[in-house]
Amino acid sequence: MKKYYGLTKTEMQIMEIFWTSEQKEFTFRDMTEYSSTVLKKEWKMQTLNTYLTNLQKMGLLGIKVHGRKHIYYAACTKEEHIHHWTQNLVQTEFENSIGKFMLAFTGGEGLSEEEADEILKLIKK
Repeated sequence: MKKYYGLTKTEMQIMEIFWTSEQKEFTFRDMTEYSSTVLKKEWKMQTLNTYLTNLQKMGLLGIKVHGRKHIYYAACTKEEHIHHWTQNLVQTEFENSIGKFMLAFTGGEGLSEEEADEILKLIKK
C-alpha cells in the first residue's frame, strides 16, 4: 500500500479537505457528504468514524464536541505534517543522521553543483 507522508491514500484524501478548503471546521455530516460526493465512497458511519478517529490519534485532526455534534478541524497544516513526518523518518530510519539520509536520497551518488548550492542556501537560512 502506497503511503502519502505516512498516511494512506484515503487518509490523505480526507486531510486534503481540511488543508485546502476555505471552510476550516466540518461536522460529521459534512464529512459524510464529502466522502460520498467527492471521494465517491459510500461508507458506513462506522468506517468514516474510524478514519476520523485514527487521524485524531495521529494528531492531525482536532475535535470539538457540542452535545451530540462533533466538529472536526485540522490540528496542523500540511506543511507542518510533512515536516514532522520527515523529521521522524530521519530519526527512525537514518539514526538521526542527515548525512545518512542524504546518502540514501542521492543513491550514493554525489550532488550536482546546483543541488549542493541549493542545499547550502537552505542550511544558511
